[in-house]
Amino acid sequence: MDFRQYQYVLKVAELQNMTKAANELYITQPSLSHYIARVEEEMGTRLFNRDTTPISLTPAGERYVETARMILALNDRLKQDVTDIAKNKKGVIRVGMSHARASFFLPYVLPEFKALYPGIDVRTVEVRSDLIEEYVAKGQCDIGVLPLPLSGKHKLEQEVICREELLLVSGTPLEQAGRRQEKSEKDSTKDSTKESTESGRRPYVNLGELGEYPFTLLKKGHGIRTAVDVLFMEHGISPKQIFETTSNETAYRLSTVDMGLSIVPETTVILSHAVRTPYLYALTPNGIFWEIGAVYRERTLLTGAQKEFIRLMQEKFAGCVSGIETPCHL
Repeated sequence: MDFRQYQYVLKVAELQNMTKAANELYITQPSLSHYIARVEEEMGTRLFNRDTTPISLTPAGERYVETARMILALNDRLKQDVTDIAKNKKGVIRVGMSHARASFFLPYVLPEFKALYPGIDVRTVEVRSDLIEEYVAKGQCDIGVLPLPLSGKHKLEQEVICREELLLVSGTPLEQAGRRQEKSEKDSTKDSTKESTESGRRPYVNLGELGEYPFTLLKKGHGIRTAVDVLFMEHGISPKQIFETTSNETAYRLSTVDMGLSIVPETTVILSHAVRTPYLYALTPNGIFWEIGAVYRERTLLTGAQKEFIRLMQEKFAGCVSGIETPCHL
């Protein structure tokens, strides 16, 4: 768009004289007159009444000048906004993540981020994991936070934020855990949350021995359900009685009252209030973990603020969710 036409018309309207306007615009008077005549031709009407001294605006010219001022003001504002965004002074970061993950991550990350970038708003798009990739690919989210690996349906880049253990939840002790359950019960009397959540101290079970148990699981399409189905396949089991839900918290709470076993991420245990104190088991002696990653279209397209948001998530969780100190005892 050629903004000169607005600037030239406004200057003539301000000074009411072609020669004076041409001098201030650093062009010749004939060139300015020609330019104004061309604008009037494009508009299909005269903008200036040249029969008066000094020259004056026609009614059409008054409307043109009013609108031209608005357009130039908007252009100036646009330039300033773009400059501020480039310098990370203002803008919006749209982060796609599940509701539960937003509840867990944001209280640790957002306060420090807002202190660094007070002019930048963080907005969450809270959807299930299988939709986050699509939202990022289509530009509806700048960053997605979800379990890895990605589906491969979209061309996205990724980096790991942290690891999170997958835990088996039961409302009653499982015989398959043997004596390790007794050791865990002693550990649970200690005050240290971190100490009692380390997979080396938690009792573990062999998932292959639990094929006859009923399970409460998330519905197909959720990241945790995909991971659990892979675990079932690897251990050669196909539980016959499955209650399905769309919420990890619901699955966890149902398991605490003996409505089937569930396999949930560690963050669910931290965030959710059990109906009764559950029995928590690792799925191997060393635990089974999945990686939580940040995904985006291209790193070169990320702003400095977006890169900092990812860095803060990595820093706060230091590779593992269980490294976060929480008021909850697992």
